[in-house]
Amino acid sequence: RLQRCSGEQWCTRYTAEELGYNKMAHVEETAEEFARRMTTTVSSGFVTLAMSIGVRTGLFAQLAAMEGPHTSVQIAEAANMKERYVREWLAIMVTARIVEYDKNKKTYFLPKHRRGLLLPDDTGSKGTMGYMSEMMMELGMATRTVADCFKKDGPKGTPFSAYPELQELLARGKEVVHKNNLVQNFLPTCPGLPELLDSGIRVHDAGCGRGITTLLLAQHFPNSTFVGTDIDQEAIQWAGRESNKRGLANVTFQVQDLAKMPTDWSDSFDYVLVWDVVHDLAAPELALREIFRMVKPGGHFSMVDIRGHSELADNMGNPFAPVLYCISLHYCMPVSLYLDGKGLGTMWGQELAMQMLQEAGFADIRVLEVPGSPNDLHFLCNKPS
Repeated sequence: RLQRCSGEQWCTRYTAEELGYNKMAHVEETAEEFARRMTTTVSSGFVTLAMSIGVRTGLFAQLAAMEGPHTSVQIAEAANMKERYVREWLAIMVTARIVEYDKNKKTYFLPKHRRGLLLPDDTGSKGTMGYMSEMMMELGMATRTVADCFKKDGPKGTPFSAYPELQELLARGKEVVHKNNLVQNFLPTCPGLPELLDSGIRVHDAGCGRGITTLLLAQHFPNSTFVGTDIDQEAIQWAGRESNKRGLANVTFQVQDLAKMPTDWSDSFDYVLVWDVVHDLAAPELALREIFRMVKPGGHFSMVDIRGHSELADNMGNPFAPVLYCISLHYCMPVSLYLDGKGLGTMWGQELAMQMLQEAGFADIRVLEVPGSPNDLHFLCNKPS
């Protein structure tokens, strides 16, 4: 339900009872129908693994760069790869209806309308499916460790070290999404914020990872001061080096635990941003209280987090729900539990999110769409003056 929030700004105001996708319904099916459905599901999983190879090796990029159909030999030579491997990979892409194949000429072609979903580009195409295939490969590396966690005498969770390339992958994903959306489309959904950033305010990007969001904001708003914090020391070191490369004097990065922020940071920031982080934390309630403490009275807090519901049945109408629950099982939940945390998981839901924000003290909570990120929601809040 849309309501006018401020001027021409529209937002969605929900109550917990009003939030919901389609309710769970019992569907009659035969064993044969179930078998066909499972065949498609498992087949898609294998195709996704092959897609990740296409992204990682640059084969999708090579196909996109070639005009017209080409043979596997021509594609392999252009990509400087072994033809036999390229041909086998192409067979997967053809039978999955991703790449077109001419039987008589033995040529392959990637249609232009499919490229934007597989590869990011300068026009704003995010390469969503290609990126998600890489995410599947990275999280899949921890599958055996996660499986061991199910045992009563098994590990309580998985450490960050179980995901060696995840920070780089997340940073790359943020760079693509934010490049054409953060300043141009996301910030204007926060009434008055772009003007405040232009004039000069103090901003905290909490749980910033490699600081992609922080760096982009610092570049666009030289009059404002930015602080990026994260518990991952390697990610913070990377952000610091990148800041130096870009010659930014208005941003600093620190290793900090969001649940235990410096005591002298109370009422220090005009604006705090947390992007897809809270559900991963060991102590999310404490972290939100710490954020509330750090925001100046009258200041703003943006919590961007996964679009979903706290009740499982309410997610049945979301076709992306299995992916989100799987990401939760393989990463978000076990890394929290490893730290003796709450283990909220990716699909903690907007109902619980609203409740926790209110309990932390935030007011005037608005639930907004996130331009360029259809699987996220933006919880825009105020700290009462």
